[in-house]
Amino acid sequence: MDCYEKGQNYATADNSYVIFFCCFDPFGFGDQEYQIERLIKGHPDTAYVDGEQTLVFDVTSLRQEVNPKLQQFLDVIANRQVGDDDDFIVQLEKRITFVKQNRKWRREYMQRSLYEMDIENSIALAKEQGLSQGKAEERTRGIHNLIYSLERLGTPKATIKQNLMELYQLSSKEAEFFLTDK
Repeated sequence: MDCYEKGQNYATADNSYVIFFCCFDPFGFGDQEYQIERLIKGHPDTAYVDGEQTLVFDVTSLRQEVNPKLQQFLDVIANRQVGDDDDFIVQLEKRITFVKQNRKWRREYMQRSLYEMDIENSIALAKEQGLSQGKAEERTRGIHNLIYSLERLGTPKATIKQNLMELYQLSSKEAEFFLTDK
C-alpha cells in the first residue's frame, strides 16, 4: 500500500520485496533460495509482473547457492560462524549482541534459537514420515489379508490379481509381486 500514491499510474510504482527467512525448507525441494512468481489463474504460462518480488530462504541449508555476501548474512541468521571481513556483518553482529543484552529489547528478540526451531521441525517431519510409513504398512497388510482371504475361498489367482489392481490401484507388476511375495 505504501508503494502507491493516490492516482499514481500503476506502471510507475516502485518495486517491492517480500522476504521470508525460514529455518526449514518450506517447499521441500532442497533449494536454499526460492523466487516466487505470480501467475494468472487459467493461464499458468503467463507471469503477472507487478513489481513485487517474493523471496524465500532456507537459512539452515548448507548448499551456498547465493552470492557470498548474502550467504554470510544467512550464516549470521543461522548462528553459524562467519568471518569478520565484511563491515555490514560486523555491524550486524554488534547490533544483535546489543539487542540480546538490552533488557527492554530482549522481550522483543526471538526467544527460541534457530537450533531449537530446527529440532522442532525435524520432529514434525519425523512424525509425518512415520505416519506415511504407517499408512504404507497398513496398506500392505490389507493387501496381504485380501489375498489370504480370497485364496482361502478358492478364488483363481487371475481374479485376485484383477481385484488387487482395481481396489488398490496397482499395476500388473505390483499385483504380481504381492501375489508371489506372501
